[in-house]
Amino acid sequence: MPYSEPRIQCSNHQCGASNKLEALVCHRCSTPIIRRYLWSNKITISDGQEQTLINGRYLALGPQIFLDTQPSSPPVTPEEVPQEIVAYLQLFPYYPHIPQVYGQLDGTDAWLLDYGTVPSSIPGKLDYPQQLLPKLKFLWSSATALQQLNWLWQLAKLWKPLFAKKVASTLLNPDLIRVNGQLVQILQLHPDQDHQPSLRELGGLWSQWAEDAHPSIREVLEQLAARLKAGLIDQVSQAIAILDQAANQTRKARKYSYQIYALSDSGPSRSNNEDAAYPVHSQLDNIPSSENSLAIVCDGVGGHDGGEIASQETIKYLRSKISKLALQDQNHRPGKVLGKLTKYINGSNDIISQRNDTEQRQERQRMGTTLVMTLSCAHEMYIAHVGDSRIYWITPNSCHQITIDDDLASREVRLGYAVYRDSLQYPSAGALIQAIGMRDSAALHPNLQRYLIDGDCIFLLCTDGLSDFDRVEQNWRSKILPVLDGNQDLPSAVKELISIANQQNGHDNVTVALVHCQLEPLADASQIKLAWSDVEFAISESSLWSDTNLTNAIVTDSTPTEENSPAETEIPEQPIGEPLIGESLTVKRQPTWLKPLILLLIVSLVAGLVTLFLVQQTIQKQDKSNPTTDTQELELTEPNQSDRSDQ
Repeated sequence: MPYSEPRIQCSNHQCGASNKLEALVCHRCSTPIIRRYLWSNKITISDGQEQTLINGRYLALGPQIFLDTQPSSPPVTPEEVPQEIVAYLQLFPYYPHIPQVYGQLDGTDAWLLDYGTVPSSIPGKLDYPQQLLPKLKFLWSSATALQQLNWLWQLAKLWKPLFAKKVASTLLNPDLIRVNGQLVQILQLHPDQDHQPSLRELGGLWSQWAEDAHPSIREVLEQLAARLKAGLIDQVSQAIAILDQAANQTRKARKYSYQIYALSDSGPSRSNNEDAAYPVHSQLDNIPSSENSLAIVCDGVGGHDGGEIASQETIKYLRSKISKLALQDQNHRPGKVLGKLTKYINGSNDIISQRNDTEQRQERQRMGTTLVMTLSCAHEMYIAHVGDSRIYWITPNSCHQITIDDDLASREVRLGYAVYRDSLQYPSAGALIQAIGMRDSAALHPNLQRYLIDGDCIFLLCTDGLSDFDRVEQNWRSKILPVLDGNQDLPSAVKELISIANQQNGHDNVTVALVHCQLEPLADASQIKLAWSDVEFAISESSLWSDTNLTNAIVTDSTPTEENSPAETEIPEQPIGEPLIGESLTVKRQPTWLKPLILLLIVSLVAGLVTLFLVQQTIQKQDKSNPTTDTQELELTEPNQSDRSDQ
């Protein structure tokens, strides 16, 4: 029956029932309602169109804010993606800092952008109805010292990839810089037009913020901004090193502690369990701030017992190596840690790959495994992943997927060919392009990241037994958020997520690990006040503080260097692998030269077939009009016919 007021569709693909906008769960299947709030990169509606449906599905909440009332249906996307949108696609590895392209408002040139979750109350009321996300400049003066350092650190790390795509002007516009949970998010990209922006201009903006910085770090930020503005700091890696060192000193005002709990289950439809996790204990793991906390989840693939072997051997190897890392050492440098983690992951890959070769396993019989891993100590969280297992970062008002699946759908987005939600509809979209053990380590490209923690939060590591069909997005508020609120313990939350996966998905093994980070202020925190001399030394060690791994995730073309510093702006191309599992994906948006070439080949083939047919008809007519009984010709012809039949 028709309804007079807008309603929202259930996100359960097997249900799709229509519900009231304020509904918390579907009235038919009880699935939690997902609300996707979107931002339009252009104003396309009038004031009179607010609170009405656009394109029959997008509820206009403001000039540029929309709610998708049909979240389970693929958005409309055109055949060709305009150049202004390609930058978003090629920056896909930097999601959630850079919004994900969702779809196009039909009949307009406006595109909708997705930020994951946005601050809102449970009934779906936006906390920032006019802005969608709060502006950093409005939160700045009330933020803690560690938050301010963390925000600038994230912005500095975005400079190189945005500069490479000629959209670094975005970072000079304070209205486009927003905060969501502990993450800085860009509202929309702003193309560089008349000139390429410089670090001097970035220093000019930061100098304005430095005036209102927290007293304990004001001198550091004022000196950093002044040196950027004057050109004395001419490489963004130097700014990152200063911010990193300042954060390392400032975090001492708080005590960090971690709890980890993990479980793995074969699921209702599988007789064996190819997943594996670390740590798997009957007791909750409590890790003090002075020790590393390690969590690993693997999803094995391969025939017979191969998946089980690959996942378990990978965890065994990584545990033995990572246990020797001394992150609590004050002299450790992030760049070196990331390098060692990459080396260890490649080492685990070679062990499995060599076993495959020894046992002569080929193609689908080769065993391998996905990997997601978190390694934390104090305020640092190192993230590693290979394959399509996932990590989510949950704060009191946000849940963000912080890993990008290594599958064909994601590859098409990175290449700029397709919008993600569109590419998910392609055949074999979920086929993996890499997994541990399937190939030599020279062809493996582990994805590594590092985050700074400035508040209580939870990291969820899981296999696709849980993440499939949006089960995390549907249930994080009811199952994980209570842990942060102190109303639920970690083991119970993990067990409930396993139960949801088995009952609502049930098609695969499922493994879940939760890493709970808690911060407590220390009594002598007020005594911490940094001077420029406390952090200045980091400039000379900037290469050791650099997170160069992230720059390898982006597919780029050649880009002019900034400030005559090739090392500072050059971003190497990420090798894109062929699918390991499943058939190749049909590319919907191909290079512009490909379609004419295909058309020419088709025309040539048709012309060749027609010519061949006409020649055969002519020969047959000649044979009928001039029959021969030459025995020598028969003797020569018959062996040839026999040969063809044998072939």
